[in-house]
Amino acid sequence: MIVVFDAYGTLWDVTQIQRECERFTDQKTAQRLLSLWRQKQLEYAFLRTIMHQYVPFDQITHDALVYSLQYFHLSLSGAEQHDLEHAWWHPVAFNDALPTLNALKALSHQPIILSNGTPLMLQEGVKATQMQAVLDEVLSVDLTQHYKPHPEAYNLVVTQFNQAPSQVVFVSSNGWDIAGASHFGFHTIWINRLHLPTEELGIRPKAITSSLSELPATLPTLYRK
Repeated sequence: MIVVFDAYGTLWDVTQIQRECERFTDQKTAQRLLSLWRQKQLEYAFLRTIMHQYVPFDQITHDALVYSLQYFHLSLSGAEQHDLEHAWWHPVAFNDALPTLNALKALSHQPIILSNGTPLMLQEGVKATQMQAVLDEVLSVDLTQHYKPHPEAYNLVVTQFNQAPSQVVFVSSNGWDIAGASHFGFHTIWINRLHLPTEELGIRPKAITSSLSELPATLPTLYRK
């Protein structure tokens, strides 16, 4: 079975980037800075897809940081901004991410990544989290120049593996991503670590868990529902 993972926020803990932000401001402001940075990063990806004005995700990450720094009246040099942005190239994996991927491989599943990140960002992220040996493929939406949740982004998996959407399981911690993948036709598992309500977009995930470690036991139940 092909099991597709979102990267940022699902396998990789983006909240760890707060530590880099704390180099330039206090802890409370760093937390708010990262929250706004992530919000604008996603918002710009969505808007650029709607406007057909694609730029790579590293540019979006930069633009979102510039906005966020201005919002909090923080002044960083070009080198400092560059260092902060590169935290996205060197993510920290959730504690249960690598054990879960290993468990899925042992069960003969095919774990892959489908992410809005650029190929280089993802390549560096996979190295930083030591996931090279447990991933069958790493796909970037850069190939389609449509960000998730656009259907063309999810269609990358279908064309790459010659599988119908109904033969694919998609895993994400982002409710909007789960909604997009569900509408596309994937079986979806939402990693709802924060116990948030389901997005009201007319569709529900096939399964909900609070951690990645629950996936090996959850997968066999999907096709019985």
